[in-house]
Amino acid sequence: MHFYRNAIFLICSGLILSNCAHTRKNDALSFNQQQETTNASLPIVQGIRTINDVESVGFEWQEVTNPSLIDGFAIYRMQKDQTYRRVATIKNPLATHYYDDGLTPQTDYTYEIATIGKNGGISQMSAAIPVHTSYINPVEKVFASQASPQEIKIFWSPHPNPSIARYIVQRENADGKFSNIGVVKNRLYVEYFDKNLPNGAKQRYRVIAENFDGAKSLPSAVVEGQTKPLPLPLSNLQASTDLTRKVELSWSPTNQSGIVGYKVYATNSIDGHFKNIGETKETHFTDNVDMDGASRFYKVVAVDRSGLEGVLPTEAAKGMTLPRPTTPIITKGTIEDGQAIIEWQGINDGRVKSYAVYRFDGNSNSSPLRFGNLTTTQFIDKHMASGQKYRYQVVSIDSAGLESRPSKEVELRLDR
Repeated sequence: MHFYRNAIFLICSGLILSNCAHTRKNDALSFNQQQETTNASLPIVQGIRTINDVESVGFEWQEVTNPSLIDGFAIYRMQKDQTYRRVATIKNPLATHYYDDGLTPQTDYTYEIATIGKNGGISQMSAAIPVHTSYINPVEKVFASQASPQEIKIFWSPHPNPSIARYIVQRENADGKFSNIGVVKNRLYVEYFDKNLPNGAKQRYRVIAENFDGAKSLPSAVVEGQTKPLPLPLSNLQASTDLTRKVELSWSPTNQSGIVGYKVYATNSIDGHFKNIGETKETHFTDNVDMDGASRFYKVVAVDRSGLEGVLPTEAAKGMTLPRPTTPIITKGTIEDGQAIIEWQGINDGRVKSYAVYRFDGNSNSSPLRFGNLTTTQFIDKHMASGQKYRYQVVSIDSAGLESRPSKEVELRLDR
């Protein structure tokens, strides 16, 4: 029994292999086709047996009865044009083995072998030798992940053939053709990550095993993987327009699984850049604007447990803070009977619930006195000091306590 390249063993029942010479292809001399002269007296090669590998074939034949008449052997292979061409010359009359490699897997070939005379010429050809190259079984149990963000994991069972050196991972392109996207360089390392993929994208893959000689297996079954889709858009986003120095946002809860929270984005103009202003696990959010009469535009997206957030919607919800109430107009400011009397026009706005009067003394740096909870449009100041100048301003106040801008002031002085 002889050991062949590519781990081929010739196991031929009833074939005696002892005390016989053998020749590898590396010891043979190959040359181009030339006119062959047949010598009928030369021995014919008999008892030819083959063993087929993926990209090579091994030959074994019976030792010729009178090796002194020959100088070696010629190997012929049928070409695509259906003609035989010599592919090797073996310069050893005792040779009984040969292999031919560089073949295509799963392909039919036909060979003939002849002996070469010492004085030239060749014997009659042997019987035609049909050969069908074999193949490496495909990789089995290939899987592709379905729920990872922006990547798909492809994994498979280790190939049982110990001659496998690596795996080639292929992905189908838009034209339906598979192209190589990665190599895994160990038979027992059986996973590959296809990264930087679009979210929610489906991809089709297959895996090919390759042995140490570069022979490739049949492709595995095609499997489909998918990256995790982005969270779905939210619905019914509402923004308040009637609150003081804040905007309340609310939206409908999502029924999509895996959502752990929401991100809120805002800008001061509809054409502005939306910036993240907060996160919440609830379906409502308060934006403390701390400005009166301010307009804001909002968008809200859901966030899942892997950190993926939905795409910002095209439309935005507009929210507003309440403007200050209408400023009163003072219609009267006089001194009567040693008292200051301030009167103003009533504000015809249901939002205004009361008024307040601010009194400043002559010191411009002093804090004013505030007289609040006024529900009429008149204020009487009974506590004036003689010879002291006072300045008065009136503001309107809404139910939330927001004051209007102060009215124009009135200056009064009590003289005794």
